[in-house]
Amino acid sequence: MPNRLAEATSPYLLQHAENPVDWHPWGDEAFALARLQDKPIFLSVGYSSCHWCHVMAHESFEDESVAKILNDSFVCIKVDREERPDVDEAYMMAVQLMSGRGGWPMSVFMTHDRRPFLTGTYWPKEDRSGHPGFMTICIQVASAWNTRREAVEQSATQVAAALEEALTTPPPAAEAKMDLDLINQAVEALVSGFDQVNGGFGGAPKFPPHTAIEFLMRFALTPSKEQELQEAAVSVALFTLKSMVQGGIQDHVGGGFHRYSTDEKWLLPHFEKMLYDNALMLANLAQAAGIAAELEPSLSQMFARSAQALIDWLMSEMTDEKGLFFSAQDADSEGEEGKYYVWSVNEVNDILKHHAPVFMQAYGFEPEGNFEDEATGKKTGANIPHLKEDLSGQFEQELEMLRIIRDERVHPGLDDKSLVGWNGLMIGALSDAGMWPLAQNAAVGIFAAEKNFGQLPHQISRDTPTGIAFLEDYAYFIQGLLKLAVCISFLEDQNELPAQAIPSEVLIAQGARLCREMILKFYDEENGGFFSTSAEHELLFGRTKPIFDQPTPSANSVAIRCLIQLGEEERARKSLETFTGWMQRAPHATEALYTAALSLIAGYPDAIVDPEAAPGEVVAAAPVVEAAPVPTIKAEVKVSVSSRELVADSSSVGSAKVTIEIPQGFHLNSANPPARWLVPTKLEFRGVKAEVSYPEAINDQYRGIIEIPFSVHLPKGQSAGEFELSVTYQACTDSECLAPAEKRFDAVVLKG
Repeated sequence: MPNRLAEATSPYLLQHAENPVDWHPWGDEAFALARLQDKPIFLSVGYSSCHWCHVMAHESFEDESVAKILNDSFVCIKVDREERPDVDEAYMMAVQLMSGRGGWPMSVFMTHDRRPFLTGTYWPKEDRSGHPGFMTICIQVASAWNTRREAVEQSATQVAAALEEALTTPPPAAEAKMDLDLINQAVEALVSGFDQVNGGFGGAPKFPPHTAIEFLMRFALTPSKEQELQEAAVSVALFTLKSMVQGGIQDHVGGGFHRYSTDEKWLLPHFEKMLYDNALMLANLAQAAGIAAELEPSLSQMFARSAQALIDWLMSEMTDEKGLFFSAQDADSEGEEGKYYVWSVNEVNDILKHHAPVFMQAYGFEPEGNFEDEATGKKTGANIPHLKEDLSGQFEQELEMLRIIRDERVHPGLDDKSLVGWNGLMIGALSDAGMWPLAQNAAVGIFAAEKNFGQLPHQISRDTPTGIAFLEDYAYFIQGLLKLAVCISFLEDQNELPAQAIPSEVLIAQGARLCREMILKFYDEENGGFFSTSAEHELLFGRTKPIFDQPTPSANSVAIRCLIQLGEEERARKSLETFTGWMQRAPHATEALYTAALSLIAGYPDAIVDPEAAPGEVVAAAPVVEAAPVPTIKAEVKVSVSSRELVADSSSVGSAKVTIEIPQGFHLNSANPPARWLVPTKLEFRGVKAEVSYPEAINDQYRGIIEIPFSVHLPKGQSAGEFELSVTYQACTDSECLAPAEKRFDAVVLKG
């Protein structure tokens, strides 16, 4: 029997409409019911293409015994994070404050006045390795609510206060002005962190660095005296793009790009496909194809082929009948991640016959499979097509044969809602690639939804516009319109404008109109910069200003570029000055703001209208609430040594042990973990010979408190030997890992 989500428009919520859990959508009705029944809230946040969301759904939310506990003791709310990014942002901050990590599915227990008191991400149904599973946690929370209410309320009050401070803390003060020197320093930081072997930045997992690539390419095209730095920037950008295009992160058979690579070589992807990733990738490819045309024509052609394959995929699988673009394709099919996309050698032999051997050699196939399973570390016979060198499109016929056969498989799930912001990104990317008809169709679809809804909506699902637009919807869509105007203007200059095309001046006027609305609703006249929500949105602990690039460029960076294009220099400059402190401290997370700064400092290379046609003065948005910085709440791994002065025995050997206390909900990898991208728990010694006895790990994981005995040898002929002990480890949850950490200790072994 369907629950209360049956009338939802979100594909993610509809996935849970048949759960035995009595889910409520987010809204006043659910919170009023919780107050009436004096029950806590259980909030679950996810999205339709989230692998671990599916796992928790199958394990817990489809289980009658779990549903009974939830229905008896809680009011349960299910939220699509893409439908309500404001709810997701607020409670994800709570998760991060309380645990030092985040991820989806997000699981939050809260009071009926929206204050969280216990948070987590994926919890397995049953207890595991001495840690409580989801059923146990629910029982414990219900008991605490009924018997220890004062402690629960106190925790909720503390978390709510920390949340409010964290969400309203102003950016740090800048230590230098925003100028070309600061931009040069940001480029140098990116270049110095470049993976010269595989492309991209850092180790596994690797996410497509869209905003970094755009920043580096635009820096290379900006007039500058730093020619050597510009050459390094363009080299980093093009090599990274080439590595991704040749890697398994690109779907060579069907076109488009997967979410990210779980290894450092771009081979093994997390298989979901997101509209925003492909929009940003298409924009990168279009610009890179133009840059590489003079430097390396064959590389330019490879980028163009990849862009065309992406567009073909977009048209065939991601576009509705009105021209709007769907949000995502799932990673899973038939309950298995990546099953739709991988191939065995036997399958390809059967399909391609005598063409198979040369094809499989070119695309890196191996009889035992060309990647190792993440869980077992063993090869499964499955292969992900990827290239080690550019083959200039030699196998288009073979790839088409595989695509036809693959189309007969069970397809991954489709999130068929259309988000205005993500559509805006794709409109801009298609315009960059010269595909103006597709871009225009989507823009017309959004204008129709705006007219129907009475204002710009956040999404269109099942032909129904819903939700008040957020800053990212306005900024991304305005930028898309202005890029489309530039594309159309080029055709107008060439006297090649088709009759059905919207004139560029109309597109610019629509962009300026929406920009005026964006300033009115989101701009902070007092301090500069834009809030992510307007006064019309629900206020959850405070209004934030999006500064850091996530998978998408920060909404402030795009809004600032729109201001620059529409001649609003004063607001753009004031906003950049507001964020300069963070840009200095985190250049790797603010590349899109640096791109906006380039546009401003270099003298309006982006401007498409005369400053006299600026949007004009409007009523100020509500000022930001200033607050003191909030201390970070973390789950810390504690490492200690039993003694730093070891006394050697008659064999000249001294012994001690390292004790590691691992917080609940976390584990450390074993000394020899199964996957090569997992950091082992390891003791290393400098200055003495040593032996280590690692304890046995359960499922290659250490949990709770572990002790690692070690012995060191007194250097021959000496009465004392100083040494350094380093302990390396990586803390992980069941669904993700934090950055590796190292603790060092100075010690000495003495003659007995």
